[in-house]
Amino acid sequence: MMNQAAHRTVVVIAGLLLAAACQARAANIVREGQALGAVWHRGDVPEAAADVVGFIARMSGAKLEVKVAAEGERPPAGEPAIVLGALAIEMGLRPPPETASRDGYCLQTKGNHLLAAGETAMSTRFAVTHFLEALGCRWFMANRLGEVIPELKTVSLDGFAASEKPDFLYRNVWGFVPQARSRLGGMDLPNRHDWEHVPPDKFFKEHPEYYALRGGERRPGGWLCTSHPDVARLFAEAYVAKAKKGVKADTISPPDGRGFCECDTCKALDVPGYIEPSSGTLSMSDRYVRFFDAVGQQVARDAPGFILSFYCYSDYTLPPKTVSKVAGNLCAWVTTIRFCRIHGVNNPKCESRQRYKAVVEAWAKLMQTACYDYNYNLAEVTVPISKITYMKDNIPFLKRTGCRGINLESMSAWNLYGPHTYLASRLMWKADADADAILDDYYARLFGKAAPHAKAYWERIDKAVREADVHVGSFHGVHAIWTPGLVKGCEADLDAAAMAAEGDLVRERVALFRSGLENARFYLAVREAINRCDFAAAQASYDAWLKHMDDAFAKQYSTMGGYKRGYAEWFLKPLIESGLARTTGERKLVAQLPDEWDFRYDPQDAGEKEGYFKPDAAADGWRKVKTYSATLNEQKIPEQLTWMWYRTRLRAPDALPAGPLHLWFGEVDGSPTKVWLNGELVGEFAGARKPSEVEVTGKLLAGKENLVVVRTGHLSISELMLGGIVRPVMLYAGPRPELPTKAKNP
Repeated sequence: MMNQAAHRTVVVIAGLLLAAACQARAANIVREGQALGAVWHRGDVPEAAADVVGFIARMSGAKLEVKVAAEGERPPAGEPAIVLGALAIEMGLRPPPETASRDGYCLQTKGNHLLAAGETAMSTRFAVTHFLEALGCRWFMANRLGEVIPELKTVSLDGFAASEKPDFLYRNVWGFVPQARSRLGGMDLPNRHDWEHVPPDKFFKEHPEYYALRGGERRPGGWLCTSHPDVARLFAEAYVAKAKKGVKADTISPPDGRGFCECDTCKALDVPGYIEPSSGTLSMSDRYVRFFDAVGQQVARDAPGFILSFYCYSDYTLPPKTVSKVAGNLCAWVTTIRFCRIHGVNNPKCESRQRYKAVVEAWAKLMQTACYDYNYNLAEVTVPISKITYMKDNIPFLKRTGCRGINLESMSAWNLYGPHTYLASRLMWKADADADAILDDYYARLFGKAAPHAKAYWERIDKAVREADVHVGSFHGVHAIWTPGLVKGCEADLDAAAMAAEGDLVRERVALFRSGLENARFYLAVREAINRCDFAAAQASYDAWLKHMDDAFAKQYSTMGGYKRGYAEWFLKPLIESGLARTTGERKLVAQLPDEWDFRYDPQDAGEKEGYFKPDAAADGWRKVKTYSATLNEQKIPEQLTWMWYRTRLRAPDALPAGPLHLWFGEVDGSPTKVWLNGELVGEFAGARKPSEVEVTGKLLAGKENLVVVRTGHLSISELMLGGIVRPVMLYAGPRPELPTKAKNP
């Protein structure tokens, strides 16, 4: 018998011989930089063939020949080849899985050949991307820093056996890498506001009854009387005509805004007391779903398979209460704009996302659904906000509900949203994929030895977002996430990443993330200066910040074009310019009013009658709240869309400055607004969320406490969970600055 040592030796030798035999049989299309075979197809997938040739050349330096096979021609059995499209199917590749979106693909190694094909030319390119990713290629960001193409002198065709189809039939990430590389795309599910099928110039003169009744009058325009049967008929006829031209789907979503018909027939379809929580107004869902169903039934009869999609949005976000069955061709795009935009559906701190979850599930029981979402913090887009956990929670949840598609409205700010935008694109293909493995691959391939520190940076931000018990939109909750501790920790992470980085490319990727961190620093400096009414400092920080964001765009750290400065110019520029104009030159700051005011809601609008503005008004019913340092949402005060009252005291200087005096309000989310001083109405202004002021010349008591009372109407939503006084209030001396003259058109 063979002894144990000899047996081990034989086993090792046999293993080596087997490995050598396998290597000898390896199907290499390139070896040591030399092309050994060609790319074959029937002429049906030239772009896929070009993808293979181009990327293999970049990896190996070898230029593969492309051969368009004639009828009956095939690559020689002994010659390595990549065979694409119809020719691959002819050569024994099993057909790709069938999908409604035509996105399925297969690839398989057979001998010396790699066979790859999709349901379409584009999905064949998806198969090629699958192959290239197996070789180490990646497309993480749509800029010069996001592509990873490894150096491979030998390219093997061995070991492929894949059959793939997406979990979602529609997949869109705005501004991301090309569809062929990201496997985004899919079937057409239009989602936009569009009621174009009853043009007023054609119908209004003869049929004013087709148009919405508003204020007792029918007016031409985009808003219609959806209870009129002829309106449903005209819509259906328009969609059937489109179907005959080959169109597969269209939108039936109302115009943006609130021009709802007020006729008795339309109003009778609404459910009394069924209130949209975000606006406090009656839900329009029942009337509109009945209209959509009426159109859908007619279209289904004459154009089977044609899909009608619509937004669940604004005052028709909630599922209908009185409709339990609808036409099978309707698709509801549930939008997230009226819900918290930073927390995932599994976050126990976020009541708003729990409501969103229930809304999605209810719509999904009634009809097919899709999701319209955001990769960014609407409307801010200047500081890093991680939605990694958000995507991990939401996308698998949507798959479980049967969601057909996701449209991710995205800002291409790779320095602010890079990892979670890439993660979302991957989960749209396979919702239950290992998200942590996807992100580990992202960090490792982009950062090499610096990967642990880049990962720590984003995990730190994601944790701060996840744990922040704030849900307000725009800039108003950023400070609750970007605390001094977070800034310090993130700085340490990126310092460590820079130390570990090898090569200029990796160092610049670290710099990309650092540019996002600097954005956060700039914003916090601007906010702190505004909050102390130091508008000269705010302007200096703001100007430097804009230059920094412009530089990031020039370096392709963001590729947002018109949004390269986010929403800073929309919401912060007017505030800073207004404050600066009132505290420099012939005008000066006299006093800043306190951050903390007394506050109360007034749902019955009884405050003026009951004298809330009077110096001797009772203290009952008031509570202390902060104004510019924290929103009501951050202070755990539930939002109410109603009248709001504030009061505080201002000690005036012993010697008041000569000349006009004004109380300036940086931002009040409410309209109209009235202001009382020591019980006297001194002014009012209209328009929410813009700098406003009232003159108080001769009204202040010098050297004494002066009572300032404000009433404002937070009657509609301008931003998620905002409301009331949200920026500083100050007293300034000097004439009111002249409004800038608008340039006249030549």
